[in-house]
Amino acid sequence: MFVTNVLSSHYPGSQTQELLNHFTAQLDRLGHEHTTYDLYQSDFNPIMHGDDFNQFFGKPLPEDVTAIHETLKKSAALTFFYPVWWNGMPAIMKGWVDRVFARGFAYDYGPEGTRGMLELEKVILVCSLGNKKEDVDPRLEDAMRLIQEVGVFNFCGVKDVSQIFLYNSSGSPEIKQACMDQLVELADAL
Repeated sequence: MFVTNVLSSHYPGSQTQELLNHFTAQLDRLGHEHTTYDLYQSDFNPIMHGDDFNQFFGKPLPEDVTAIHETLKKSAALTFFYPVWWNGMPAIMKGWVDRVFARGFAYDYGPEGTRGMLELEKVILVCSLGNKKEDVDPRLEDAMRLIQEVGVFNFCGVKDVSQIFLYNSSGSPEIKQACMDQLVELADAL
């Protein structure tokens, strides 16, 4: 299976980077192929501008976006690794979704209404939080699931979406190990 990973890690060696590294090591052990878009290290521009709006006029999209499209076309699974900031994904990752999930690639409108076009078997969102679970109103997790799972990925045609919240992920060694164990299970389930 080919897996595309998208990472929002604002500095090398972050907890989020460590989580992704553990996940991809398990993918390697299982013989899966994978690639990673490290949004900060690649200086990804998350702002829709200029040719990004061509999607609404039937014109070509920017080359950086179409290159990602080609990778996603061969991907069976797509993962997102990010810290939760203000109850959502960081702006750079939201900008990646805005630019990459373009009309004509991820979705389209037609006589029968909206049509999801992503041909991914699975999407996994790995969300790390510094908070303890008991310190977070459960409605916030529900809201994040609704926005991402239904509002983005189901809308774009992906039926199998998992969102995992790793609370207190940089806590004690036992908590960190439990988070790493969950990532191994995620990779094993692909």
